Amino acid sequence: MWIGANSHSDAETALSRYREAIREFELDINENKSGIYSDHFRFSDGWPTEIARQLEFAITSSARQAPERLRSAFEHAFSLAAAGGDDGVLKYAIRYLDQSDVHWNHWDTVEPFLKRAVVHFGHTVDYVTRVIVWRYLARGDLDHEAWSAILTTILDRHGRLGDDSEVCWGIYACMRLRIPIDQDVANNIVKSCGALSVLALLNCVELKLVNADLFAVAQEILSLESAAGPYWPVIMEWKTRQWLNHDRLTVADDVIEDMSAKDVVMFDAGKLPPVFTDVDEANFQSVSKAIERRVGLYDDEENDDAQNDDDVPSF
Repeated sequence: MWIGANSHSDAETALSRYREAIREFELDINENKSGIYSDHFRFSDGWPTEIARQLEFAITSSARQAPERLRSAFEHAFSLAAAGGDDGVLKYAIRYLDQSDVHWNHWDTVEPFLKRAVVHFGHTVDYVTRVIVWRYLARGDLDHEAWSAILTTILDRHGRLGDDSEVCWGIYACMRLRIPIDQDVANNIVKSCGALSVLALLNCVELKLVNADLFAVAQEILSLESAAGPYWPVIMEWKTRQWLNHDRLTVADDVIEDMSAKDVVMFDAGKLPPVFTDVDEANFQSVSKAIERRVGLYDDEENDDAQNDDDVPSF
């Protein structure tokens, strides 16, 4: 989003008002990618063509040369991301690899790139999670021990900061990969994050990935809340699933009360990634792509033309 202004002061005012406006929806701007620029600022990016060219050169190289050329392309992507504070460079590289015809060959080279990306550039977590969950289900050769440590670190760091997007994706990855979540990490998420993070985490208790003591921590937070406030998804789910001490929670909202009585839930712990929709488990290895079809800012035009709204599933 670009907002024009006649002076630096007007631009500061506009940015401040924009922050206030989106906070009403419990959103915040990405400080690393937001700023005030002069009229000489270049609005278009040249790096997508550059990254695509390097990746294409690498993946079409011989089996002997491809790994080193891929590493070189990844290093260049990292340098661009670091210089511009833009996670989108790495997300573009991940998406490009997924759309290529090599179907994630050279995994020994690609997996370290994904680990580094998600640790140092948190906003890549949605794409990285899609890839590692796909790899786990379709190929079964994931470095499970290393990813357990990485995902624990991500949940610990972003849970303390209250970064709901990173936390929700991290929890989803732990669920699909069956990675236990440390109790102290879980407690910090409940205390610092929003309703959707708490909701996802409480569902992990039933999967035995988190200790049931978490309900007591969450109930302490909810003791001052009702379904008329921002925690309504958690309260509705708690009531519907009749979790521990569900009768002690305050609803105070007729709509939520009615939805709970009709067994409405927000969360499906068994939900598979969209790329596995209508695919039998015995045929998971036939799924060659990790990321569902969707329209992105830097997608090729021919891909955009082939899309319609029905082709873009939610995740």
